[in-house]
This record gives sequence, structure tokens and C-alpha cells, in this order.
Amino acid sequence: MRIALIEPDLRHAKLVGRLIFAGGHACQHFTISSEFLTRAADEFFDLLITEGWTGDRSAEDVIPLARSILPGLPVIVLMNEPRESQIVAALHAGADDCLAKPVRGPEMLARVDALLRRAALRRPTTRRRDVISGYSFDATQFAVSFRDQTVSLTPKEFRFALLLFANLSRPVSRAHILENVWSRGRDVPSRTVDTHASRVRSKLQLRPEYGYCLMPLYGYGYQLDAMSTQPVVESG
Repeated sequence: MRIALIEPDLRHAKLVGRLIFAGGHACQHFTISSEFLTRAADEFFDLLITEGWTGDRSAEDVIPLARSILPGLPVIVLMNEPRESQIVAALHAGADDCLAKPVRGPEMLARVDALLRRAALRRPTTRRRDVISGYSFDATQFAVSFRDQTVSLTPKEFRFALLLFANLSRPVSRAHILENVWSRGRDVPSRTVDTHASRVRSKLQLRPEYGYCLMPLYGYGYQLDAMSTQPVVESG
């Protein structure tokens, strides 16, 4: 699942990001709410975790704005030594849950999973599209649309591609790929992962001339990067 985190405290954001990643989810970090709201207009998130104060507005103000863009978005609010009045205010504003900072790993992941399960029960059977960086992922057809074309993928290729885009510009380990694409298939041969990466690269045209580069990371996994396609203008 794709989780958005609004957290001005970079140290705590790093901790939460590690926990989310360990829980098998992708985490996109934002330091202020305006950055998140801009991104949410183009991309889908399954859950929002936000600080009580996001750097530019309170969580009570962020929640309705977020849900005006992503209706039904589950929200967890993080608070420093929260008082009862703060928790009540957040819940009245629409928060689904509140957590004290610094978060405790097992508790946070359990609450995240519980919220995602409840959200999945409310989600329509015809799942929405995920749109990430110009690529539209249709999970009902295992198809990806980009640059006025639509490409069909196998289920594993689809999950692999979506995992890479959800972690754009971040390394994705083979263990994480196996966990998400092959459902804990630790005995999957390394060449099978490499073959799927090659097919995804070819089918989705993940090449520098089209603005993307999918590279193997020796001894670790893969990383998908967005690249500038603008020509270099020499001065002089």
C-alpha cells in the first residue's frame, strides 16, 4: 500500500519511514501539508499519517482538504505528549486514529494494518486507478497507460512495476520485491526477478530517452529514477 507521511521532524520521519517499509508498504514523505495536497491531486494514497502540526497548517485543517481530493482517505494523527483535548479535536476533525510520538513500531504497524483492512472493506470491487508520475495503473485489467498508449502486463509484472513507481528514486531490495510480487517466495531464482525487471523496462519504456532509468543495484535490488529529458544548453 502507498502511505503518505506529513512530518516536519526529519529524524522522526526517517523512523516512521523505516517502520512502514518494514511493514511491506511504500512511504512518501512530505515536510509540509501543501506538498502532499499538490501530489495527492495527481497520485493515489491508501493512508495518510500526519503530524498534529504539519509545518503550514494543523492536522484538523489538513484532514478535510485531503479528503476533498481523496474521498474516504484513512488518517492517523501523530502527537507529542497528546492531551485528551487534542485527541478529541483530531477525532472530531475526522481522524481515524491518533498516536503518541515517538511511535512504537509494532503498535503503529498494527494500527496501520487495521485501518487499511477497514478501508479495503469499504473500497469498491472495481478498484480505482493508481496514477504515478504520468503512468496510470489499472489493477482490474493489469494494464498501464502512458503517453497515449496502454500496455498489458502479467499480474507479477504489474505488481513489480507498481512497486517500483511507488518507490520512485528509492532503492527496492530483492527481499522486498519477493515479498510483494511473489508473496514471500524466497526460493524464486534471481534470474526470474531479473527477467521480470527486463520485461517491465521494455514494456513501459523505462529508458533515459523517455525520462526514466531502471537500474539493477548489485547485491541489493533495483531502483527506478526519473530523469530530465531536456537538452543541455551549453553556455558561451
